[in-house]
Amino acid sequence: MQINTFQKILSNGYIPLLPIFLWNMLFISKLPPAYQPNTFNADIPLSISLAENVFRVFIFFLPLLFHLNINTTSGKKGLKIYSLGLALYFGSWLMLMYAPNHAWSQSLLGFVAPAYTPIIWLIGLALMVDSYDFKYFKWAYKKWHYILPALIFSAFHVAHSIYVYQRIYG
Repeated sequence: MQINTFQKILSNGYIPLLPIFLWNMLFISKLPPAYQPNTFNADIPLSISLAENVFRVFIFFLPLLFHLNINTTSGKKGLKIYSLGLALYFGSWLMLMYAPNHAWSQSLLGFVAPAYTPIIWLIGLALMVDSYDFKYFKWAYKKWHYILPALIFSAFHVAHSIYVYQRIYG
């Protein structure tokens, strides 16, 4: 019984989000001043901020209802995409933390990288899911259930970052 509980916990869709949350908590203070929450979130248009946060809540809540299966073809592909996305996401932060004056870090593409690289690991997560873990009603999981809101969140997150970039670099 204890092994089944442990396996059930490890197959929850929230598990792949834990390294991201831990990374963000540990390293947010190491990012350049433009990325600090008080600066980054200042004067963002309400339409961008509201939409970004609504979809952020959705894409970070929904995985609680997911059952992961990395033994399927889709799950294996998803794990590879998730891992690549995670490496690119962490790498984008490392560039900003350790080379903030580098041309890449100060370019639009480099500055916004922490906002667009999550779409890779979010799509990887969507592919690792094989079903909802509902007890009270049954819905068949479809990849677009997660990919579509992840794309919308990412679009607003990138818009937010571009807005900050333009404010900082004119």
